[in-house]
Amino acid sequence: MNMNTTNIIEIKGLVKKYRKEKVLDIDTFSFVKGGCYLLVGANGSGKSTLIKLIVSLIKPTYGEINVYTNNIGYVPEKYTFPQYLTVYDFLDNLCKVKYKKDMKDKINYLLKWWNIEKNKKIKALSKGMKQKILIMQAIIEELDLYIFDEPLNGLDINSQNDFILMLYHLKMLGKTIIVSTHYEKYYQEFFDNYIYVKEGKIIAFKEFN
Repeated sequence: MNMNTTNIIEIKGLVKKYRKEKVLDIDTFSFVKGGCYLLVGANGSGKSTLIKLIVSLIKPTYGEINVYTNNIGYVPEKYTFPQYLTVYDFLDNLCKVKYKKDMKDKINYLLKWWNIEKNKKIKALSKGMKQKILIMQAIIEELDLYIFDEPLNGLDINSQNDFILMLYHLKMLGKTIIVSTHYEKYYQEFFDNYIYVKEGKIIAFKEFN
């Protein structure tokens, strides 16, 4: 799919229902290429549903959501790991499937940067370590769009700071970034755009640049 010259995501009349319950209802909205978006709202507000629609994990009930790139790095809020693989084997196999190439040098670099033992079994990792692995698989390749759903879950303060530094690096490269979070205070100096979602609707949007 060819990327729009200005917008990377365009939404028109987007509605998502589960059975008869409407969980998302957005009339029109666009994510600009190279923008950094903070997506906030209470549990059940529709943030994760919007993200799942963007990455095509679910389909709209009706309406349109056009994403003008297939090159997306995604960190879900929840993920089920293959427990008996080593950290290295998990990332290596994922790269070979997702990116169709050997990325062992980048894997080893990230494991060293995040201070994770490459031969450790995933089942032996803490929640914070597993969260680091999720982040690694999303950023290991240079992509157009990065989406993080509650990325600070389980991370200690040093790892949180490392993650923010990583976001600054992606921003300097001109990447589009979307972060869904309950902890907006950690990102206030970083993001250009603030989106507040309530009961499935975007009820506030503010540009800081």
